[in-house]
Parts: sequence; C-alpha cells; structure tokens
Amino acid sequence: MSASNVGNDTTNDLVTAVGRLAETTPERVVIRYHYRSMSYRDLAAAIELMVPVTRSQQMDDRAAVVAAIFAGMPALSAERNPATVASVVDGTFARVLSDLSDLDAGTTGPARGVAMRTSEIDLRGIASRLSDA
Repeated sequence: MSASNVGNDTTNDLVTAVGRLAETTPERVVIRYHYRSMSYRDLAAAIELMVPVTRSQQMDDRAAVVAAIFAGMPALSAERNPATVASVVDGTFARVLSDLSDLDAGTTGPARGVAMRTSEIDLRGIASRLSDA
C-alpha cells in the first residue's frame, strides 16, 4: 500500500499504518475472533479492495478498514451482540496504533492519534451502504 494511494484526510492514517505494518510485519496477527485470525498482510489486501468501494460511496477510509475487517472475519457479521462487534473493531484499531507506535519507537516518537472509536450506528451505516453498492 503506497502513500500515493492515500489522500490527505487524517482518517487515512489508519490505512497508511496498516500498510506500513504489512510491509514490516506481514504475518503478525492483528485480529482474533473466535477461532480465526487475520494478519496485517491479509488486512492490507482487504483494505486495498475496499477503499475504492467506500470512496465511491463517499465514505472515509476508516470505513474501508471496517469493511475489510468484516470481509476477513465473516462470522463477525453474524455476531448478535453489537458491543462484541464494536469491541473487535475498536480492538483492531487500537492494535494497529499500538503496533505502529512500537515500530516507530525511538525513531519518530508516538503515532499520531486518530479518532478510533466506532459505535453500533457507525457499523450499521457502513454495512448498509456497502450492501447497496
């Protein structure tokens, strides 16, 4: 994932971070849900597929990350507890920022913060807009 594929919006920091981590630690697990896990390589590949779709729906790139999580963890979309879904998504965002901070430790300082919390409404809105695409 190259920087040229990413716009200037601060929400793209998450996409850029996943791309950097996929380049340096491709096999590192970023998401675990039930018995399935997803590496940075897999998440980055899924994001690359989702970015054009979410942008065509006038959504920011954070929505592409959420859509990529659902694509990589199909059982998550069947989860009945919205708090569990939000926890997995928010945990993924937090893991990305933590891993990026670890990667940058000693060289560039802490990673810039981006609003990373999602709500049930956010997740439902993203899902409904993508299902219509």
